[in-house]
Amino acid sequence: MGVWVVVLVGAALLVPRFTEGLTGSSLEVTGSESAHVAALLAEEFDTPVTEDALVVFDSAELRSDSAAYRQAVADVLGTLSEQAGVVEVENPYASGDDVLFARDGRTVLAPVGLAGDERARQEAAPSLQEVLDAATAQGPVRADLTGSSALNAAVVERQDEDIARAESVGLPIALIVLVLAFGTLVAAGLPLLLGMAAVLTAFGVLGALSGLVGFDAFVQATVTMLGLALGIDYCLFAVSRQREELAARGGDVEGSVGATMATAGKAVLFSGCTVIISVAGLMVVRAPVFRTMALGVMVAVAAMLLIGLTLLPAVLGLLGTRVDRLAIPGRRRSAGPADVARSRWARWTGVVMRRPVLVGGVTSAVLLLAVVPVGQLRLGFDVGAAAVSDTPAGRGYQLVDEKFAPGAATPLGIVVRTSEGELGDAELAALGRFTDRLLDHPEVSEVVSLGDVLTEDGGRADAATLRAARAADTDGALARLLSRDASATALLVMSRSPADSQPSLDLVRWIRDTAAPESLGEVPGLSARVGGLSGQIVDVADEVARATPLVLLIVSGLSFLLLLLAFRSLLLPLGAIAMNLLSVGAAFGLLTLVFQEGHGASLFGAEGTGFVQVYLPLLTFVVLFGLSMDYEVFLISRIKEEWGRGRDNTRAVVAGVAHTAKVITAAAAIMVVVFAAFMLTEVSEIKQLGFALSVAVLLDATLVRVVLVPALMRLSGRHNWWLPRWLDRALPRLELTEGRPGEAPAPAADRTTA
Repeated sequence: MGVWVVVLVGAALLVPRFTEGLTGSSLEVTGSESAHVAALLAEEFDTPVTEDALVVFDSAELRSDSAAYRQAVADVLGTLSEQAGVVEVENPYASGDDVLFARDGRTVLAPVGLAGDERARQEAAPSLQEVLDAATAQGPVRADLTGSSALNAAVVERQDEDIARAESVGLPIALIVLVLAFGTLVAAGLPLLLGMAAVLTAFGVLGALSGLVGFDAFVQATVTMLGLALGIDYCLFAVSRQREELAARGGDVEGSVGATMATAGKAVLFSGCTVIISVAGLMVVRAPVFRTMALGVMVAVAAMLLIGLTLLPAVLGLLGTRVDRLAIPGRRRSAGPADVARSRWARWTGVVMRRPVLVGGVTSAVLLLAVVPVGQLRLGFDVGAAAVSDTPAGRGYQLVDEKFAPGAATPLGIVVRTSEGELGDAELAALGRFTDRLLDHPEVSEVVSLGDVLTEDGGRADAATLRAARAADTDGALARLLSRDASATALLVMSRSPADSQPSLDLVRWIRDTAAPESLGEVPGLSARVGGLSGQIVDVADEVARATPLVLLIVSGLSFLLLLLAFRSLLLPLGAIAMNLLSVGAAFGLLTLVFQEGHGASLFGAEGTGFVQVYLPLLTFVVLFGLSMDYEVFLISRIKEEWGRGRDNTRAVVAGVAHTAKVITAAAAIMVVVFAAFMLTEVSEIKQLGFALSVAVLLDATLVRVVLVPALMRLSGRHNWWLPRWLDRALPRLELTEGRPGEAPAPAADRTTA
């Protein structure tokens, strides 16, 4: 415990490094087309601009054609241009571009070029907004900075507030559930405190890693959710077993703690390792956002395992029989093992096993019906503007959406490149055809192209005009449109729809698959690549589609091997995987029905978006697969223990469910409460994750564990425990069988295995 005090203090000191270094959702996919565009712009173009943002000027008193409005814009932009991270500012009045002025004469856009990587831009955005606020504090014109970095910074801040609110709601309700389960405040408070310690430890470790790895803000929400839920659950199982052992051993503290760790502790270790292995499947996805989320979850689970195997037994030993102190008046303390003969869970399981085909068939039909909407699942990405509509970044984004082409805040970036040296007459002619083709598309509002600049300055777009423009370009005006060796040119394309909308995503696919090949394909060596936020969303959706079968195979295969080692059975691991897939599929189906299609979305403070957040299905799958294995391990290990005593399959299943159902139900209730609390957030992805996890755990702990599992095990009979002798001899031993409360674990040589 002394060591853990030092660890927790050190973790607390490192937490700010983690929370302050969080970034918005990164959609980069290694080796993708959008990543290639970003690399080309950074390596071959001389411009330091890495993001095109917008300052949105708006006034309820002045019109944009007034001298006062014009002067206010000039003053603000003059101050902004002096700030670190700002490398380019365009005064809309000097450029004379009509598209920067709203038709109502109240709103004006000023393009701003920001430098630095994603984290640097996001850290700079709030400071730049403070400069804008100070410059317009006494005037009638308001100035809001919007764009990817500004929105990400606002979303991260909102997530911090939402997580704090979710914890303030979820933790007290979780304590109430624990009190109802245990009947004493000490036993109920212990899992809650250790769960919080697990989250603190995980944040500290991630803070230490922040100098090497950049973490998405979504990692914070995921680690908080899973750290609390798993921490409370694991400690709940151990404390429940400890109280049984204390009651059976007449208060022998040392013996009861040892027996608890030899049984429930071993199951916790196995369950945690299963979660870690499941989440590790995300490492095959070629997107940093998945890998950092996987790293965050694995750290959280590892921290909980370390606490569960070291700090928890130390605390249990220190508390001893005082774990049952502070009993709740009127609430009977439940400490001893379940009385199977009088257990309501035993009677329920008996009903299920007398009608296994009927009960199992109806339950399976209900779950399969919930799976059906998965066939309509569409992936997309919500930049979070609605969640931060009351912030300057969200307000500015909304003004652009209402009064201009929404895509102007986050334009597409296209790089047209030739492998034949410099751009010549043929390449520039093809570029002109390509630009015209883009402008003809109903979704495109504006295109900034090298060809238009050359035509405007020199009267035509050909190689001679380009050479003359390069020679005259002493101030680097062409740097953003032309690479250093003149072999590539960049285009900015403004969509009429927001970057995260389906029309913008369809536009990306049309450019890649149709417009670029048809317009540029006739010129040898000439090609185009599409990037920008919309391009990133398309790329990450394609990567998820590519990686999903591989992740399914890896997670299912490794889980099968682990369960095969644990249960010494071929049928039980296959059934566990099938039921896990069924419960996860049902959760996905309901997620699609509510958040994509909008059925009942208003009940959860949401509305149908037409898609599910792009990285949720894979993340949710691996997490839920691991969580489902928790209940499977605790339930089946107890059933196996009963089977080993009498070789009576029906009695073993009834007794196993009777001994574990109460604890599993309490653990599931806590998980549902913790996950559902995060549905109170404003950020769409956290709300969707909380919904999917809470629904899946609810289905798993009710319909699957106490209905489908007993029904299937009744139908399988003795085949549940069948394993070929040659395979049994070849496999290493991994015993999870628990002893009876009050019994010392038997020596390995005396244990009966299937």
